[in-house]
Amino acid sequence: MISADLIREARLRASLTQAELGRRIGRSQSQVARWERGAVKPSFETMLELIRACGFDLWFRLLNYDDSYVRDIEQYLELTPQERVEYALQRAEIYREIAEAAA
Repeated sequence: MISADLIREARLRASLTQAELGRRIGRSQSQVARWERGAVKPSFETMLELIRACGFDLWFRLLNYDDSYVRDIEQYLELTPQERVEYALQRAEIYREIAEAAA
């Protein structure tokens, strides 16, 4: 999720208009709109201010980079939608069998 998505999601969850959010941080509605469109990227500090003005907070931590799942995603994207559904149903059946055996 990019900053524009985070800002918009926080504003909508808080049931605020762009103008209301702008007033809370002393900025214009048009500035909030530019951030939400991604036309302008706010600084990290400004993004936190926006999120907090909506009554939320962001937590961050450093993790080791892990791209081990990328190949799986690429393989799934090569499947047709119908093949993806069939694969998901097969996996669900396997998980169901495991749960029944554990019970």
